[in-house]
Amino acid sequence: MTAQIDCFRPAGTNHCLAAHADLLRGTPLEPILEPRRFQAPAGYHSTKCVAAGLFLLLGQGRIKDQLGLPQVPTEINAHGIAYQVIRHRAAVFFVREDFARAVAATDLPHDFTLDDLHWPLPGMVVGFPPRFMQEYVGRDTCYVYAANCDAGDYQVPALAGCPTVTVPRSKVGWQWYSWREGNLESFVTSYFRGDRVDEAITNYGYTDYTGIKDTEGIEADRIATDRVSTLMLKLLVVLNTRPSLVEYGQCERPQRLRHGRVKQRELWSPNLIGWHYRPVDMSPASGTHASPRIHWRRGHVRNQPHGPGRIRRKLIWIEPQLIGVDQDEPNNVGEAAKGRI
Repeated sequence: MTAQIDCFRPAGTNHCLAAHADLLRGTPLEPILEPRRFQAPAGYHSTKCVAAGLFLLLGQGRIKDQLGLPQVPTEINAHGIAYQVIRHRAAVFFVREDFARAVAATDLPHDFTLDDLHWPLPGMVVGFPPRFMQEYVGRDTCYVYAANCDAGDYQVPALAGCPTVTVPRSKVGWQWYSWREGNLESFVTSYFRGDRVDEAITNYGYTDYTGIKDTEGIEADRIATDRVSTLMLKLLVVLNTRPSLVEYGQCERPQRLRHGRVKQRELWSPNLIGWHYRPVDMSPASGTHASPRIHWRRGHVRNQPHGPGRIRRKLIWIEPQLIGVDQDEPNNVGEAAKGRI
């Protein structure tokens, strides 16, 4: 089995990640780790964190490889994820907070495997609102590097010296950083694609390779990684039912060249997920009875029969419903459902 692991803990913060990105400016690494320049929507960490996170991970791997030092399984998995993300131009998809909360309030289906999932891209970065992630995961984090990998060898030809990663069985995985108690921590999770989405998390153990934390700290990390994994699985399942919720960015400003050299890089609009989604609000329009406590009535995903003889199946999302929102106040789900995921 592939384990879920807290694999290493470099020093710094998410803001320090952004500072690390300045080291890439004007170097051959810049167009590889940040091939498209765009601005993160308000409320998300700087997009510089994405390239800097890849830089830290790949730099550590290259040093260990050159020194002949062994790498723990999660470091190898993280490299495979990073290679797949780079291969697909480090595309970042920003998830709107209202939609993230609705996804979190949805149950995973019982008859769906990871192999049934259709990804926006096989390698991508998912940007969640940090406020939501602090509530949901209990960690200061924003970006999740995610990859869907067929069996085979993975490398980036442009990154000479980085070790080749072999994936023996098709799998999916994600890696993310968080700032906690004075340390920047990295977590890696991977699952085989034949697993059922509702059983994947319980089928795998959690291993801490750092040898730093006590039993309580390790358990807290296990809970955090499981919650991120559950969120990612729910997001991918829901997007299979609503692919129209994904909006791909467009080039807003073309690249400018002068004397054969890049004078100004192109500028792109961000990729968005659920940006126009509005939760189903089931609050009563009027009445004198006591209002219920604000909460989510949970959603679920199911295969619905359709077509001639109803023998075909279509995956549909039965959306969660927000209960108890005051109709006289703006329906701001980020506030109304805070802490009630």
